Amino acid sequence: MGFCYDKWVQVGKIGEERLLRLIQRVVRGRGHLLVGIGDDGLVLKDGRTVLTTDAYAQGVHFDLSYLSYYDVGRRCACAALSDLVAMGAEPVVMLVALALPRRTSTRAVQELYQGLEQVCAELNCEIGGGDIIAFDQLVLGLSALGKTRRPLLRSGAEPGDLVYVTGYTGLAETGRLLLVHKLSIRFKACGGELAIERHRHPLPRLQVLQRVRRGISALIDTSDGLGSDVRHLSQLSGVRVVIQAEKIPVHPVTRELCQVLDIDINKFVLSSGEDYELLFTSKRRLGSTVAGVPVNCIGWVEKGAGVEIENQGRRSKLRIRGYDHLK
Repeated sequence: MGFCYDKWVQVGKIGEERLLRLIQRVVRGRGHLLVGIGDDGLVLKDGRTVLTTDAYAQGVHFDLSYLSYYDVGRRCACAALSDLVAMGAEPVVMLVALALPRRTSTRAVQELYQGLEQVCAELNCEIGGGDIIAFDQLVLGLSALGKTRRPLLRSGAEPGDLVYVTGYTGLAETGRLLLVHKLSIRFKACGGELAIERHRHPLPRLQVLQRVRRGISALIDTSDGLGSDVRHLSQLSGVRVVIQAEKIPVHPVTRELCQVLDIDINKFVLSSGEDYELLFTSKRRLGSTVAGVPVNCIGWVEKGAGVEIENQGRRSKLRIRGYDHLK
């Protein structure tokens, strides 16, 4: 089939993006899909039905040493349904494939589903069933279906568009680090509780989408990190994106934490993932808040390729990437 990889190459050596290109060479379209592999979800030929699926594993996507089962349910549901919102769709139904150790208590399972149900209730979505198997650790596979009048893709950015992001970049990872390092009390006064809540409960920005969707040309959620996700928009739209470093919204608690832990804040905000904020392009000039959520213009789109970052008037190629599961 003409693969450029030897069959014995380890996936950890090529990374998620190149492995995805290999998979795309294997699968064949049969006329059922309007949008297939490569976006936040697929779109059926009707142009209105969006489907997505994600897997979440203990020790990779969540840690039960500082999160409750209820937190895990909320967090995973938010992440799964965010992919629908990132396609311009409103969630309708979610399926849950649950793998769990036999020693897991029924109370833990109940709390997990209470967390899943809480998020579904907030987004007017239903849990429609799923599957349960025994496994040596907790793993959730969440599939979700949504409906849209018109799907919003990663590939629609055009020269002249502005680049926007909702919320605060790196806030969810800030919350995770506060929990890991047991610093929540110390940072309470400067926004620690907000950061922890964004890690535990990163509710998709559906209300923002509903207000601004008519002007959106390209859309993605910030699940992998701003550096990676803006690169996806650039590649699939065939344009150059310029990000202004000083315009990236950073919460004071993130600045304070990076100083205390001696973390490079520029690298942190560009590489930290799982914020599940909306990153989109539009020709419209928006206000600083939409539906009570901060919305910041952080750059623009122009002819060319790649991503550049402008810092104090100087531009350079953006080389910082976000999270890659295989590396």
